[in-house]
Amino acid sequence: ALYRYLCYRGVIITAAVSLKLFASYEEITPYIQNDTEHVLLSSKTPLLSNLDMKENIALIKEVHHKKPREAAEAEAKEMLKRLDIGHVADLRSNKCTKEAIFYVMIVRALMCDQPKIFIKTPLQLLENLANICSVIQNIENLHPNKGIIILDTKANFHHYKECGCTMAE
Repeated sequence: ALYRYLCYRGVIITAAVSLKLFASYEEITPYIQNDTEHVLLSSKTPLLSNLDMKENIALIKEVHHKKPREAAEAEAKEMLKRLDIGHVADLRSNKCTKEAIFYVMIVRALMCDQPKIFIKTPLQLLENLANICSVIQNIENLHPNKGIIILDTKANFHHYKECGCTMAE
């Protein structure tokens, strides 16, 4: 995989997906709490159920960047099309697969200003980790301008070993 590098506050971070493994789930939360420059994807940060997928994504640009709703929704639809899930744009979360919801959460996080995205234990967000390598590749194909770090346990390493992820410090 091609890795781009970003410099943020004097720290170089990769803009590709990285993996940080912990001995136990309990070690992940303190790691997250020690970093204030991130967006968190976890089972504790769900989508808004009263909005469709494009609205969940567009809301970030509307509120934080004062972008007009139509323009923000068009940008959201374009990102979903790039992931080959444009068909979910007008659906609510109860009509989508867990994988589609996961991608929407990623795209929503990419709309935020923070330089890093932490994905806490993807198994809690996806049906399983059997296709995690293709999920990671799809995320990298978006050419994110952020460091994306998967936080998981060492027990799940076998799911990631073929993915080509760099190991985060």
